[in-house]
Amino acid sequence: MPVVNRFKFLNPESRHSMTSPTINRRNFSIAGAAMLGFPAYVRAQTTKLRVSTIPIIDTAPLQVAIAKGFFAEEGLEVDTTPTAGGAAGLPALAAGQVQVTFSNIISIALGFEIITAGSNTGERAPDLAGLVVKKGSSLKTGKDFEGKRIAVNTRNNIIWLYARAWVRATGGNPDAVTYLEVPFPQMIDAVRGDRVDAAFVVEPFLSAGVASDAVSVAAWPYNIVGKNIPVGMYAASKTFIAQNPQVIEKFVRAHQKAVGWANQNKGSSEWLKIVSAYTRLSPDALKGLKLPPYNKTVDVPGIDAVVDQMRKHGLLEGSIDTKALMYRTATTVLG
Repeated sequence: MPVVNRFKFLNPESRHSMTSPTINRRNFSIAGAAMLGFPAYVRAQTTKLRVSTIPIIDTAPLQVAIAKGFFAEEGLEVDTTPTAGGAAGLPALAAGQVQVTFSNIISIALGFEIITAGSNTGERAPDLAGLVVKKGSSLKTGKDFEGKRIAVNTRNNIIWLYARAWVRATGGNPDAVTYLEVPFPQMIDAVRGDRVDAAFVVEPFLSAGVASDAVSVAAWPYNIVGKNIPVGMYAASKTFIAQNPQVIEKFVRAHQKAVGWANQNKGSSEWLKIVSAYTRLSPDALKGLKLPPYNKTVDVPGIDAVVDQMRKHGLLEGSIDTKALMYRTATTVLG
């Protein structure tokens, strides 16, 4: 039975992004170091996985699982490939260049399955992502941004979608705003240099930018549009899942263990060291972050709300069976 019924992307740029990926293959994993403490016979039996990820606070549990050896305990050696956004990792997933990717429902619905949760937004502001403007700017509402430029990491993704939803919710026409693609680490400089009028930027780059006194937060788009929005999750191809169900279970079990550790140790010196290693920000710059709630299972009703926003903003027509997008590990606590 097909997962998606009468489903299609209405924006041709979405289809283009699936055929013209730009993948940075610089590996910043520290899995090798984590493996050194395990016997040779364990190392010889490890399964290697390449995971496409984004160097933002949402993916901290993945890096925790690498650094703390949780993947290694499951017999997995995980290497990471960073990208600018979730959509960029999916062509590599389809081609078998990576086996798992961190993405969002907008991209995953193209034909992949969700294997475990990633991150949600919070209940109230301040949140894990904010719309920042140059210090002293008078831009405050969606109406103010008509004719202006907002930086998003990639078009037709979760950041782009909720930037548009916020513009509409605060009195503006989202089609009257220009959305420019800027990688998260470069967004603050883009605002400072007047290349954009605002940026919808995530942690840890949000707090670092505000601390630099170059920008200020004009709005909290996620919080205005909804609460506890599932903005990220991990997916794999149906073929890989069918051929490697035990590998998927091992990955999810280790990741869930890391979620528990992350929720208990947010803000600790060890936490800051791990996050600093993959974001390239100093531990001091990471103090005081707006940290998202990390979940072990996927909030299916929350995804339905995101799908509703996709429909409102012209990303799809028809219906999606979101439950059918979930592999069993996405809604089950393992171990």
